[in-house]
Order: sequence, then C-alpha cells, then structure tokens
Amino acid sequence: MDKIHGCTRCEDDVRARLGLFPKGASLPAQIRLQRWIVTLVAGLVAALTRLPRLTHPHAMVFDETYYVKGAFSMLNFGYERNWEGDNQNDLFIMGDLSAMEDKPDRWVHPPFGKWLMGEGMRIFGDDNGFGWRATTALLGVAAVMLLVRIALRLFHSVALAAMAGLAMALDGMGITMARTGLLDNILMFFVLAGFWAILRDREYARARLAERIGIHDAVSPGRVPKWGPHVTYRPWLIVAGIFLGLACGVKWSGAFAVAVFGLLVFFWGVAARKTVGARLWFGAGVWREGVPAFLQLVPTAILAYIASWFAWFAHPVGWDRQWAATHASELPLPWAPDIVNSFIHWHQATMEFHRGLSSPHTYQSQPWAWIIQYRPVSFFWKSGDDVPAGSCWGDDCVMAITSVGNPFVWWFAAIALIVVLWAAIRRRDWRAWAILGGYLAMYVPWFLYLDRTIYQFYAIAFLPFVALALACGIGWLTRTLAPARMQLATNFLTVSSGGPRELLPSAANRVPPTRKAWIVIGVVSGIIIVAAAFWMPIWWGTPVPRTFWQLHMWMPSWI
Repeated sequence: MDKIHGCTRCEDDVRARLGLFPKGASLPAQIRLQRWIVTLVAGLVAALTRLPRLTHPHAMVFDETYYVKGAFSMLNFGYERNWEGDNQNDLFIMGDLSAMEDKPDRWVHPPFGKWLMGEGMRIFGDDNGFGWRATTALLGVAAVMLLVRIALRLFHSVALAAMAGLAMALDGMGITMARTGLLDNILMFFVLAGFWAILRDREYARARLAERIGIHDAVSPGRVPKWGPHVTYRPWLIVAGIFLGLACGVKWSGAFAVAVFGLLVFFWGVAARKTVGARLWFGAGVWREGVPAFLQLVPTAILAYIASWFAWFAHPVGWDRQWAATHASELPLPWAPDIVNSFIHWHQATMEFHRGLSSPHTYQSQPWAWIIQYRPVSFFWKSGDDVPAGSCWGDDCVMAITSVGNPFVWWFAAIALIVVLWAAIRRRDWRAWAILGGYLAMYVPWFLYLDRTIYQFYAIAFLPFVALALACGIGWLTRTLAPARMQLATNFLTVSSGGPRELLPSAANRVPPTRKAWIVIGVVSGIIIVAAAFWMPIWWGTPVPRTFWQLHMWMPSWI
C-alpha cells in the first residue's frame, strides 16, 4: 500500500477521521447522474416559478423605483441620475426620460447590485420588466442549483439535497424577490456562493493536511508534529473572499458573512488540528490555520469590494465623487488623494443615513417575526377598475403580490431549527454549526437594529439556510443524516491494483433513506408543493377574485 510520497493507508485513515473520502476515490456513475439530475430538476422548478411572465406587472413594484431607475442611469450614463416629479415612474415606464436630471442621485447602497441589474437591461432591454428583473431572476435560479450542490456536499444524501432544493425553489419569498428588481436576492446569491466556497476550502485544507501527515508518517511512523504540518495556500478561501466582497458591494450586510464565515473557517481549522493529534492544536489553529486564512479571505474581500466600485471611480459625476475638492478643511485623510477622501466620506455619510433610518412604515416588522412569516410586505396591489376587465373569473378582481414565504417551508424549518441546535450543541455536528453560521451571519445582526425601519423580506438573505435547516432536521429525525466521520474499511472499492478507486453506492450516499424516511420526506415535500400551487397566483400578481385572495390571508398581519 505504500507509495512514493507517503503512506496511502495512513493518509486515508487521516482523511476518514477528518470526514473525507479516501484519496482518489470517485463516486459511482449512477450516483453522479442522480446528483446532477436532482440539481437540474431543482433548477428547472426554480426557472418555472421565477422566469415566466416576468414582464408582469409592467409597473414599479415596491422599491423598484429606486433600483430600476438607478440601474438604468448607470447603464446609460455611468452614474445614477436624480429623478424628480410625482409621475416619474409612469414616465419611465412609457420610455419618457423627461423626469431624469443631469445631477447625481443620493444613493445609500454600494453600486455593484445596480450595475448587475443594468447588465440585465443591456441584454434583455430596458423598456420591459424582464430586462429590469432578469438579473435577480437568473441569480435566483442559480442560487437554487447552488444550494442543491451545497446540500449534497453537507449531507451526502440525494434525498435530503432534493428536499432542500425543492423547499427553496417553491418558497414564496424566494420567488417574489427573484421576480422583483431589488438588491436583496442578489445579496443572497453572493453570500451563498461564499458559503459554498468555504465548504470547498474546508475539504481542500483537510485534504492537504492529511496528505502532509501521510508524507510525515512515511518518515516518522506514528508521530504527528506538535503543531501539525503547514497548509498555507488556500485557493478556495480566495474565491470565497471574492464572492463575499461582491456581496458587500451589493449591500453592507454582506460584511457579517465575512466575519461569521471567517470564524467558521478558523474553528474548523482548530478542530482539524485536534482531530489529527497535534499536541499544540489550538496554537496551530491560530498560527497555521487562522492567520493564513485571514490573510487570504479578508484582504481579498476588501479588494473585491473596492473593485465593485469601478464605475464610481471611473466616472467623475457620481454622488460624492467630487466631495473632497470642495471640502478641503474636512478631509478625513488630508494626506490622501481627493478620490480616497471622497470615497471615505460617502461611507461616513451613508452610515449616518442608515443609523437614522427610522421612518415608520405600514409593513415594517421585527426580526423575531421573520422566521414564522408573521408580517410579509405587500409589493403590489390593484383592485376594481385598475384590474383589466375579464382578466379573472369573478366580478370583483384584484392583482396582488405579497412577499409571504411558503408557510410550510418556514414553519417546518422553524421546528427543524430546534433539531439543528440540538445537533450542534449536543452532537457537535459541524454541519449543523455551518447552517447556524448562515443564520448568525444574515439573520441575527438585524436584532441590533430594532429601532430601524426594516422589513421581513430581508430574510431572503438567509432563505438558503432555512432550506438547509429543514433538510438537516429531517435528516436527523429520520436517521438519514450520516455520521460526520467515515469508516475507512467500507468506504471504497479498489477497482484495480494501483488504479482508481470507486466508492461503493452505499458509501456515496452514506445512509440510504429508510421507508419511514421516504414517507416523511414525501409528505413534507407534498405539502410544500400543494402550498406553492395554492399561493402562486399571489406571488405572481395574477388577477384573481377578491374572495380567492382573502383565502390566502391566514393571519390579519398578512393583509
């Protein structure tokens, strides 16, 4: 079993203890096919719920007035122009730009999300809803497919990954936000992509650690260096830094993901050092895991964030772009170039704006209510003569779009979250902690802003982790979730001496669902599907009788 650069057997033993498959082992062809089928089916379901009739309504939905016109002016003029007049939205929809001024608009979010929306307009046109919403819709579809790949990596179960993908694909908040030209769905995609990258980094770093321990064991059998070997270069952390930096370039709340995901990486590194038997495992976790990881994740995120401002740096007219030239006595860094001082001032002024954002709104809500969908936002409403005659099967018709999530996705996931907390604390399951990390990054920080005007649809940023919590909780309850560690002796099949090794189907799926598990997964999935079919007209703004709309208002707070 020995090889030139080390000991195959001892390396595979370390990989098993670290939760990795044996080196060089590949999934069976049928399992690979199943995994891609599940990914594509989830993507198809997401596309069928997010892309059809995307031009409807041909009107500004909720806060699209800020982002659609901003994206349009960035696309056509290089900076966000100011719009004036009570009928500016109606004029824009008709292609009349007379309400647009030459002076820049005051905007309170970084420009990258609006720039991406502008690229959607460039491809699909800026005179129709599909162009306005194409970026958010396509990223919404991509996020569902990415979630399935993440679930497969976490759970090693096609059934649980399918459930997670279905839950996200058929969630009303996910559908509504993907069909609306706002920034939050774009933020969600880049945070999820960053999460996927740190999971890839976890496997990469542990594989390198096992390999170098195997090499050391070939020289000094049975001895592990007290610090453990160096694992310096972490390419997937750099990728994560890029994604998370771009998330910050959409909305600043992406910075919480940088912090929390960075802590996950650190604690995973400390745990890996302890698992392999390094005597000074915590110190090694700090100096040989934490510091190199920080230097590759955080500076990359900062550089990616600054790079996302390329349009503002390139164009001389944007908001605050020339601030330093007229405020020489107020420069935060007198020794720095004007463009740097203007950049800093924009961030200072915008931070003050957000701190003081407390104007009451009918649909504002507190974070505690988000995970039970207590107070959704009415994005669009038309009734009476504003609804085209004959567009529905009743006399009194309405067109409504609400951001309420699929109730059973969120309610089941709220129960499953209790199981996830138990698995994290009592079972010390790293997968449960990873899911909780998503909640900690994109949900918990909102409890620091209870005096601000905030809305329930901000929860779209942690919707993927809601779907993962649902799948994880069901996995634990039905005993479908595999142990985090591997059993080396039964995890692979050697196809030929010295040749590639293929995992046994049972090893690839880890714990095949029992009949009981299939029943639970089938019932929960069936309820989610039926609920999605029932609510779809209210998520799409389809003209329906008022009585039909009222059937969907299960709580007074949903109206």
